[in-house]
Amino acid sequence: MSARWHFRTFDENCGPDGQPREVYRPLFARIGDMADSQLRSLDSRLEATMREMGVTFDIHRELPWTKRAWFCDLLPQIFTPAEWSPLAAGIRQRLRAFEMFLADIYSEKKILLDGAVPVTPVLGSDFFQRAAHGLPTPGSSRLHLSGIAVCRLPDGTLAAKHHYFANASGISYMVQNRRALTRVIPQSFHDTGIHPISDAPTRIIEMLRSLSPEPDPMVVLLTPGPLSPAYSEHSFLGRRMGIPLVQGGDLLVLNDEVYLKTVSGLNKVDVIYSRLSDRWLDPMVFRRDSVLGVPGLVHCIRKKSVAVVNGIGSQLADDRALLPFSQQIIRYYLGERPLLPTLPTYWLGDPDQRDMVLGDLEKFTIRVLYGEEIVLGGDGRLPQEEKIEAARARIAANPSGFVAQPQACDAETISFQEGERRRRRQDHIVFAIREGNDFHVFPGALTRVSTSSSEFTSSELGGGSKDTWVQVGLGTGADEWDPSRQIDAKLPSHGVSSRVADSFYWIGRYLERAYDLAGMVAAIESLELEELNPVERMNYRPVWNRILPVLEGHGSPTRRTISSPEGRYRLTLDPAEPGSITATISRAFGNAQSVLETLSIDAWAVMNRIREKFDAAGFAPDAPAEALASTSRDLCLFARGTIPQFFGTAKATMLADDGWGFCEIGQLIERAAVTANAVTSISASLLENADSSRRRGALEIRLSAFLRMLNSRDIYRRVYQMRIEPLPMLELLWANPVTPRSVLRCLNGCASRIRESESGLSPATGRALSEIEALVSAIRSTDWAALLESGTGGSAKPRIQAHSESLLASLLALHTTISDSFLNHQILMHGGTRPLFSN
Repeated sequence: MSARWHFRTFDENCGPDGQPREVYRPLFARIGDMADSQLRSLDSRLEATMREMGVTFDIHRELPWTKRAWFCDLLPQIFTPAEWSPLAAGIRQRLRAFEMFLADIYSEKKILLDGAVPVTPVLGSDFFQRAAHGLPTPGSSRLHLSGIAVCRLPDGTLAAKHHYFANASGISYMVQNRRALTRVIPQSFHDTGIHPISDAPTRIIEMLRSLSPEPDPMVVLLTPGPLSPAYSEHSFLGRRMGIPLVQGGDLLVLNDEVYLKTVSGLNKVDVIYSRLSDRWLDPMVFRRDSVLGVPGLVHCIRKKSVAVVNGIGSQLADDRALLPFSQQIIRYYLGERPLLPTLPTYWLGDPDQRDMVLGDLEKFTIRVLYGEEIVLGGDGRLPQEEKIEAARARIAANPSGFVAQPQACDAETISFQEGERRRRRQDHIVFAIREGNDFHVFPGALTRVSTSSSEFTSSELGGGSKDTWVQVGLGTGADEWDPSRQIDAKLPSHGVSSRVADSFYWIGRYLERAYDLAGMVAAIESLELEELNPVERMNYRPVWNRILPVLEGHGSPTRRTISSPEGRYRLTLDPAEPGSITATISRAFGNAQSVLETLSIDAWAVMNRIREKFDAAGFAPDAPAEALASTSRDLCLFARGTIPQFFGTAKATMLADDGWGFCEIGQLIERAAVTANAVTSISASLLENADSSRRRGALEIRLSAFLRMLNSRDIYRRVYQMRIEPLPMLELLWANPVTPRSVLRCLNGCASRIRESESGLSPATGRALSEIEALVSAIRSTDWAALLESGTGGSAKPRIQAHSESLLASLLALHTTISDSFLNHQILMHGGTRPLFSN
């Protein structure tokens, strides 16, 4: 079974006789009865479920909108109680020892003075942070949420492979794998009793809140942003813990404290769960070129006004150069025999270890000290000679930057992919959380497996995963619920950050813009066939282009035209056209990804379906005109049906907080702008002499087509029950208080949502409301009949057109007002503000 690998490995699923191990027999019996087609169907459902849940791990950084769906295998990994108990005990022991190691290194450094560990791999580590010396630590500890990679030795013994003590990356994937598998193959869970892991986010937020003396601490999760490969993990944790997901620019330091910029002002932050490397946290202390961190953050830690988890400097425990000394560290601090062995690891900065490794280089996996890069090996196969020589050259150039581990490690497992059984390699990341003076090891793991596209298990190198089951042992009782850990449901909200509100605002604007443009394209495709004769079509086509939605930016090249099938196709599917439907949906999708932690799973599923539909269509402008028209019509009808579904689903499944409020504000502002721009574009043509019945008939056809493009023709007939005429049409679209597209109704809706803000009124709220009310008053006081009768008034531009353009300009200026008032947060430094480094 191991013919594809040169080095001997332990078979996870089968015994020496080739038969399934006892613990796997029920699963093999159930899956073995399935036809290949059924297995392929389940595999596809599992992948689709992951996409709907928004679970991705992007290793294609150059393609930010095509994130790779997370791979989870149909066959889970199972640990028996006899395997798990000693493993968990060994992990707890190792974490206790390394907590003491970090406390010592950043204070007296006794272990170095006693010679138990060499100085160079510790003080020479890139992860050693001199600024952490004497720095206050949250809860007097540095390690609070940690991970550790374990693997099988050839004899089946579990051993520590890597430390992820400072960054428990992958913990959400452990939970998400379980959620997805219970949806796809729920019957498999009936065969065995396993420990639940769904409470992991709850345990984490309870731990984070306990690190602040405040009764209602403000906790945030600091992320590098949407371009991080594991951003979906950050989003999941933020959503499940109910805390804001923030980026460095969302936070600022003022008066020795850290604040979150929200739409209602500044909120003090008490605890930061950081997913940034220490070197990026504070450009005033670490890397000066960092734009991901918060200037002044370390100063606030020294002032004990904020806690950062895990503690700064804790990444030193993850340096692979320390793995060879982990056994000594455990014995030095605890005086105990190590319970969990370490995979033999050789630091190549030591000449003796380096010579031994270079003598049999093909038998080792060569890794860098930091990150997941593998220089040589790691796939269980004998490397080619040119790769061996290239590795020798890199080692010779910087030997202290590498470690070596034997290739005869990891386990062999069965993975089901595309309906077939395939042999893969696997290892595991197990997670633990601090509880008091000890650690709780979560009864599960992120089991990493190689895939058809990568022989490596690491997610960064293209690996996949399995759900991990820990069997419940005999006599194991259920966890007792501690009522004291329950958070008071009446605690006040901490508000929505300005960045999140800004993203929601643009989700609303972009989706409304795509919805309106799709309606126009679909209406014209029908109008070309149904209602306009060739002469009327030629006369009206210039107007069609003028009523297209206004773009927020100017100066970008565009070929926007709605007058031909080719032009409408480009407006629908051309990704290079800034105002196309597909480009607009891409922008909405990007903003939705940046606030994934606040979107409900149901709303995200709709958004993802919209994006996938347009991606799957592809852009083929050389197709016949009939095919172009058909594709445009079908996609536009799809957009018209699913975009309202997103808004409806989100409103029914999400909090009605400031974030969603700004999504609705963006939607209303965009709808008002599209309507006002469309009406303004035809205002001058409304003055044409319509004395003859022929001209009146032509004008009515034009106005009928115009209202149809704005999806308002039936509404006009219901309100007025008469032929379409200029005056009632103007009043319908500008000033009717109940018409969906009415500018007045949209503005009243914006004002209402600003007043209903749950976070209270910001200092600039009055200005925003004042400008909206002024525009509402101007629309209500407009005498449209007089403007229609006045003609040009002796000027080159008709008065109705000049007045419409004035109203439109005021409407578009509201965007700047709303942005300055709520989204582009500005801080007014006043005389009472203390300097950053105050005594």
